[in-house]
Amino acid sequence: MYSGNGWVAMNIALVYNPGSGRNVALHSLRELITREGHELVRVVEHPADAGGLVDPPVELAVAAGGDGTVADTVRALAGRGVPLAILPLGTANNIAFTLGLRGPIEDMARGWHDATAVPFDMGVLQASGGPQRFVESVGGGLVEACLTSFVRRPLRGGEPPPWQLVRALRRYAQVLGRLRPRHWSLQLDGRPRDGDFLLVEVLNTRSVGPNLELAPDASPSDGALTVVTAREGDRRALRAYIDARLAGREGVLELAAEQARCVDIQDPEALHVDDALVRVPAGGAVSIHVQAGAVTVLVPPPV
Repeated sequence: MYSGNGWVAMNIALVYNPGSGRNVALHSLRELITREGHELVRVVEHPADAGGLVDPPVELAVAAGGDGTVADTVRALAGRGVPLAILPLGTANNIAFTLGLRGPIEDMARGWHDATAVPFDMGVLQASGGPQRFVESVGGGLVEACLTSFVRRPLRGGEPPPWQLVRALRRYAQVLGRLRPRHWSLQLDGRPRDGDFLLVEVLNTRSVGPNLELAPDASPSDGALTVVTAREGDRRALRAYIDARLAGREGVLELAAEQARCVDIQDPEALHVDDALVRVPAGGAVSIHVQAGAVTVLVPPPV
């Protein structure tokens, strides 16, 4: 619970993915949580089962895993009034990166006592099949084409996260080499934005996929989404950015970006919604809007 001295002695529900990239054992997480004076009252080992996460009542939910685990936990907590803490154990950890969560997970857990509670937005895609909520991004073009490629030819499993990131970046370079722009018809809060694009991404986080930082200024706490587009003229910059990452450099990518609370897309054909692929019937349309402050996230002070 929160007192004048910070977050102390909380009843915690843990969403834990045993298959996440860093392979941290459950007993280690249990010791980590109890060492800080908290009580672990529930463990969910499969994120898809997180629907009843806050029953019995808990004071904090902790997502220990990768972006998929965190996103499932955010969806389960939306509107429930229970704050979330994140222990990033995955390969990319785009959500944690966006929130500035870096360093040993022991330091993060210790920092919950003095953490700042910040609002965290969620996106909602409305399509003919019903609403779908997302935490990282919705988009088409490069990212969707790469996810489709991963489905058809999965990456090798069981490797350390850095190797997995390298293999994913190589696949992105391959897909970009053969990708062709297509025409997109968008409206950003009613403003038309039509063009031929290699990439269209509606982002809640700064990065997607294998830590591709497409929107350095994006914030999941500002009540808006960031729409990033890339044209044929941006292909060389995209390739240079991926090559820099493969060479072990951070790289800088500057693409056209605008903020919007609502994005309408006419006839997108295929999209990704976080890591799920969605086909849109020919001539169909989708609408994307932000659900501001869907959850509250504890962000420990930097160490």
